[in-house]
Amino acid sequence: MLENKNINLSKNVWFLFVSLYITQYIGIGFLTIALAIILRQNGMALDQLSLIPLMMMPIGIKVLWAPFIDKYLKTRLYHYRNWLQIAIVLMLLCLLVIAFLDPIKQYGLVLSLIFIFSIMTATQDLALSGLTCQMFSEDQRYFISSVKMSGAMLGNILGGGGVLLLYPYIGWMGCLLLIIITLLFTLSQLCFFKEYQYRRINYITETANKYYWKNLLLVWKGKISWLMLLMIIPFSLLPAYNLMSPLLVDNGWSLPDIAILLKVFGSIVSLVAVFFVSKIIKRLTRRQSLISALVVHACCLLSFIPLSLGFINIFSVYFAFFLYFMSLPFLSIPISAIIMDNSEGTQATSTVYNAQTSVGFICGFPAISLSYFLAQHLGYFEVVLGSIIIAFFNAFFARKVIKP
Repeated sequence: MLENKNINLSKNVWFLFVSLYITQYIGIGFLTIALAIILRQNGMALDQLSLIPLMMMPIGIKVLWAPFIDKYLKTRLYHYRNWLQIAIVLMLLCLLVIAFLDPIKQYGLVLSLIFIFSIMTATQDLALSGLTCQMFSEDQRYFISSVKMSGAMLGNILGGGGVLLLYPYIGWMGCLLLIIITLLFTLSQLCFFKEYQYRRINYITETANKYYWKNLLLVWKGKISWLMLLMIIPFSLLPAYNLMSPLLVDNGWSLPDIAILLKVFGSIVSLVAVFFVSKIIKRLTRRQSLISALVVHACCLLSFIPLSLGFINIFSVYFAFFLYFMSLPFLSIPISAIIMDNSEGTQATSTVYNAQTSVGFICGFPAISLSYFLAQHLGYFEVVLGSIIIAFFNAFFARKVIKP
């Protein structure tokens, strides 16, 4: 049996979650984006650099050990905090060792440590998602979803851009130590976090969810239409965006210019948009916010049509990506809130939450792959137009999925 209660959260708690989300992305941002650029500048071949993204695969399949996170390390006072502390400590150790390695001469060892680091990052994300589902009530879920996206954007900007800018001045070890200091600050906050005081759901018995792994399937009971919507959304969200990089290369854009557009400009636009979206969306129901977000996103995708037809200039490119990145928080915040709603009333909150979020990741790969294949045989315009049609269909379908 579950006992619900409403909890008033202090500013320190909200600040802790901002720090947790930043630390979750700052290390990955540096070890994927910045590291590849640094190694390339030092003459490393592209086929060797292609191994770096493969080390991030544990983040995509983290749902497989989500039931383990839900089931074990429970005490009367702490549960997910225990996992967060373990994950961050091991992340710190990985970064500390990497800081003393030569990333070129000891590339294989660095890759191995990045793989361990990504496992710990995934574990932190699992524990954090379980904690948020337990702590935040229905009317707080829009805001914590905004905090999550803001932290992700800040982590990407700092790790993929900010630390990289300091590299010529502080070197490889200095960059890693700077990230380590950031993680230590978060870890110190976590040590003073009394998880048991903020549990909105008290567990009186363990019998309801004895078999945690079953929740990977039970989450979809009565929610097949929601599963279908989550599967379709990547086919409107990803194709146009991912095709723009090769399209810009075809039109003479340099890799640094594309990186600034996608990583720096895009992250800043989404970060600013979060604050405006959070004020608008809190006045809407889940159904209203999701349908509105899907319509807005579909309309924003229309700006990619001139680019797909070859009308490439700096204004049209930045305008299209401004609209695209502005629409991302509008779409991701209600989806995240609904996923948390669906995770209500279960002890396996991390499992149920990540079973839903993993759908977008799993379907994202075929969506991107198919878009490249079709663009090669049909053209950029046809694929972009198809993704826009799917985007408007998603808005219509959401009216059937999300009940008033």
